[in-house]
Amino acid sequence: MFATVLWGGWFPVTRLGVTSGAITAWDMPLLRCSAGAIVLLPIVLRHGIKAGNAGWFGTLIILATLSGPFALGIGYGIQYAPSAHAAIFVPGCFPALVFATGIIFLGDKASLRRFLGLGAVILGVVIIGWVALSAGNEGALQGYLAFHACAWMWAVYTVIVRITGLSPWHSLAITHVGAAAVYGPIWLLVGDTGLTSLPLPELAFQIGYHGVLNGLVAMFLYIYGIRILGASEAAIFAALVPCFAAVLAWPLIGEAIGPAEALAILSVTIGIALVSGAKLPWAGERQS
Repeated sequence: MFATVLWGGWFPVTRLGVTSGAITAWDMPLLRCSAGAIVLLPIVLRHGIKAGNAGWFGTLIILATLSGPFALGIGYGIQYAPSAHAAIFVPGCFPALVFATGIIFLGDKASLRRFLGLGAVILGVVIIGWVALSAGNEGALQGYLAFHACAWMWAVYTVIVRITGLSPWHSLAITHVGAAAVYGPIWLLVGDTGLTSLPLPELAFQIGYHGVLNGLVAMFLYIYGIRILGASEAAIFAALVPCFAAVLAWPLIGEAIGPAEALAILSVTIGIALVSGAKLPWAGERQS
């Protein structure tokens, strides 16, 4: 649950940092990977950066998805769209996309329940799109496209990690160390940063929140939850990320949600619960 709160808070904290000019979209990959790269470097030095059964192709996919591009996409998109919308599009959509890609590429089993969940997620996304368009916020389209791309990155990353057969920590080590090695030099070349002008306490907060709490602690807690509860049951907690993002965005950055957005969050939350395949409290012992 603590990991869910951290991920939910990540979206409003990121939006506040990017829109205030404290950080830029190009800072996001560096912030996300710096602490993890330092801590997890020994794993890469011992086991290498080759992605197990997926080989070097798998390594390239990891570096092209939930490594630097994911953080960059979030940092770019959240300039244009509210943080609650980001939470609906990214953690709200990625389980449904994993379900769809798993059926196509991995032969995962489908069921009516999971298709209903997919439909509920799509409904939530459509509601959010309608809210933005009806408000005349055409600029938000750029943010939504970036969020949707990030959701696909997360989904593809999840599928490729399943194929690799690597331990969660080895996969995470490749992700963080690879991001530091590839996107660190790019960050230096681009030079679009707000980090160099930050006071030391705020810089420490940005590194601590993005890199330590979200990049390491939240991922550790999520992996621990999978081991204790099982993957499907742990995925239920991902359904709460949009809820926490919406709740935390109000006091942190003054972003209140309307009835339509609340309905979208409810629809996506139910959809994730159905798609995950986890046992629902009201379902007893039967599973569909």
